[in-house]
Amino acid sequence: MQKIVRVGSAVLVPFGRRSLTGIVTAEGKALKSIVTMEGKALDAGKTRNEKRVLKEILDILDTEPAITGDQMKLAQWIADYYLCGLGEVLRAALPPGIGSSSEQRISRIKLEDPTAAEDGSMPAAAEDSPIPLSKKDKEILDALPESGSVSVKSLLLQNPSVTRSQLQRLESRGLLAIEFMLRGPRTTIRKMVIVHLSGPAAREEPGGIKQRAVLNALRHRARSNTANEGVTLDSGLPRDELLKQTGASTATVKRLQELGFVTLSEREIDRSRARTTNTEAIKPPPNHDLDPTQVNAIERIGSAIVAGRFETFLLHGVTGSGKTEVYIEALKLTRKQGKSGIILVPEISLTPQTVARFRSHFGEEIAVLHSRMSPGERFDAWRGIRAGKYPVVIGPRSAVLAPVDNLGLIVVDEEHEQSYKQFDPAPRYHARDVAVVRARQASAACVLGSATPSLESLTNAQTKKYILLSMPERVKTHGRRAKLPEVRVVDMRNRSATENGSSVLSTILSDAIEKRLLSGEQIILLQNRRGYAPTVRCEQCNWAPDCPDCSVTMIYHKSRRHLRCHYCGRTRKLPPRCPSCGNESVLQLGIGTQRVEEEILNRFPTARVARMDLDTTTFKNAHHKILDRFARGEADILLGTQMVSKGLDFGNVSLVGIIDADTGIYLPDIRAEERTFQLLTQVAGRAGRAELPGEVILQTHNPGHRVIQYAMQHDYDRFARNVLPERQALDYPPFGRIIAVLFSGPDANRVNRIALDWCREARKIDSSITILGPSPSFIGRIRKNHRSQILIKIERLRSHRGTRALIRQTNKALGNPPRNYRIAVDVDPIGLA
Repeated sequence: MQKIVRVGSAVLVPFGRRSLTGIVTAEGKALKSIVTMEGKALDAGKTRNEKRVLKEILDILDTEPAITGDQMKLAQWIADYYLCGLGEVLRAALPPGIGSSSEQRISRIKLEDPTAAEDGSMPAAAEDSPIPLSKKDKEILDALPESGSVSVKSLLLQNPSVTRSQLQRLESRGLLAIEFMLRGPRTTIRKMVIVHLSGPAAREEPGGIKQRAVLNALRHRARSNTANEGVTLDSGLPRDELLKQTGASTATVKRLQELGFVTLSEREIDRSRARTTNTEAIKPPPNHDLDPTQVNAIERIGSAIVAGRFETFLLHGVTGSGKTEVYIEALKLTRKQGKSGIILVPEISLTPQTVARFRSHFGEEIAVLHSRMSPGERFDAWRGIRAGKYPVVIGPRSAVLAPVDNLGLIVVDEEHEQSYKQFDPAPRYHARDVAVVRARQASAACVLGSATPSLESLTNAQTKKYILLSMPERVKTHGRRAKLPEVRVVDMRNRSATENGSSVLSTILSDAIEKRLLSGEQIILLQNRRGYAPTVRCEQCNWAPDCPDCSVTMIYHKSRRHLRCHYCGRTRKLPPRCPSCGNESVLQLGIGTQRVEEEILNRFPTARVARMDLDTTTFKNAHHKILDRFARGEADILLGTQMVSKGLDFGNVSLVGIIDADTGIYLPDIRAEERTFQLLTQVAGRAGRAELPGEVILQTHNPGHRVIQYAMQHDYDRFARNVLPERQALDYPPFGRIIAVLFSGPDANRVNRIALDWCREARKIDSSITILGPSPSFIGRIRKNHRSQILIKIERLRSHRGTRALIRQTNKALGNPPRNYRIAVDVDPIGLA
């Protein structure tokens, strides 16, 4: 098939001595603009004319554009709104590893005759050259392989003391060669070889035992594929499977091919489909009688879908009210119209359950996209979506950028979740807001669902920007309407609460766990801090194990017997005595998920505990395996961080325990109370979702705090009514907007000077701008980089577009920051860094 350069095409273009993959972003009479995946622009009309730009394309990398027209339009909006490069957005929309590029590689130079030059003297390039080699020169040469080459980047990473100038000096002396070499895509189409019978042979059977075994296996497959009409269908067998089945070798198959007994063909492998089939088998959908509120929501959403009309719906339904059934019915209407849909979930941990629910209705139409898939799986899923093979896409935030065609519906489940906001690397977009914009561009319906909507979405519904659909009650199961669970608050300051001697499990919670274990019911426990002891401190001198690279203390992980920094990953052993004063009493304070697990197993030795936190879910399919084990009843207690708080639906869970409800409530962030309320309400909603009545036990050191009181009563409306006026008085979101500018680098004073210069330049351009700061970030240093930030407040009457233009002008006036220093702009941040 002929390759044609079009908008969205992936092309290979030169950049200086390098070659990079770029995406064509515009065209007129001829090509006008190319953006590389590194954000560099190759434009016509300034330094190059259009003909030259076309001429400089080295290769067109695919027959079809990598980026669709809808994606390009959305990417341009994201780049403009979130103040990032268009290339950064396009890179986020593409699967990893599909581009080609060149890299610098280095190799040793070997002369054919290292003993003498033409004049009889020793050549300068010989290792025993009379030109003296320094110790560092010898170390560099020794680090290079005798033959072949290594990338300059990997050499510098493995040898931090080596500099590029040293390499260039050795190159000038003829001791080594540095050159740019083209590196192909790391992720490509994978194919399997299929072996077929070539038809009845009018010749004798081959004499080899293995050869006959291969033919017999192929004939058996052909007989099993015989159609009802008596026609034999030869679908063949994958060569690897055939060899494993018969014990033959590739040489055996090759010989049979030469003799004319078999033919070979190639078939593409869909790695994403193989993975989905293995882990999320299709089951028949359950039968549900829809409640009137569900029917009303489906009718309102359906009218927009059928009419091809953009509308955004805020589906505010309590936990267990059947929001997922509304999503499914809305998607059915979408598919009847011949349109596609995107379903966003906030956590990878929710993907298996969500996929299973949707696959029971939509079968093989579904593709899954998330970062825990291998590059090959993501590549194959992306190709299937782009080709229209999978019209339904399910995944976390990046799925909103999927190359679906003819979009009719986008669903953002648990729309309040902060995980929908990308921070590093750019683009720093919010998937919920991008979903609304993409739906508007495609004239599609957008459904934002939550039991605890973000205050931004609630305000948009109150001002009629969104259409509010309420589902205030849980659905009926087996003729009985499930009730929201009763919430009991335990004051951990009271001695009677911990008379059992435990600072982890109160007496009330411990008794409730024992009761459920005896009755065969299941339990979910939330502790939103991982590790064993969040704080390690010397009892005598107050020494604490600070991370040398970050301004945080290290967390003790008992399972691996080490201290770990949760920001940079550095580890060290827990010292047996205080390194400051020598005291042997080093206390392990605070409660992490590992400590809770240890306490449970000590008190209930026969309990089967499944722990789900960042430490236990790093492996492939880990989320699915843990949740599947719990769903099958092979674990009594599901213990975890906020991963266990949202979207999970287990009918046998009758108890939810919240170990420390105060975690996060006092952070210096305008959204700290909102996030805590949402977390407590969401995890409470995991109990009593079917026939069993639910109970929630909430442990706290501040039972009178309004967040605790509202969560205890499941009272979202009162929480919102109390918090919104405070936000409005301060012009904070949702009544004003914020842009954060983060400055970082190795020297604290220089970081602060850059921040001050930035503020001064911005005020010079517009003296009316409201800038708070600069001030040290909440975490003042991460990975040896000091951090400072400013907040730009945008009042209701001020133009947000104008403020973004001001930031662009300020950055342009100051130019690029010094090497190793960085300025990052975060539009609409959801937390203070």
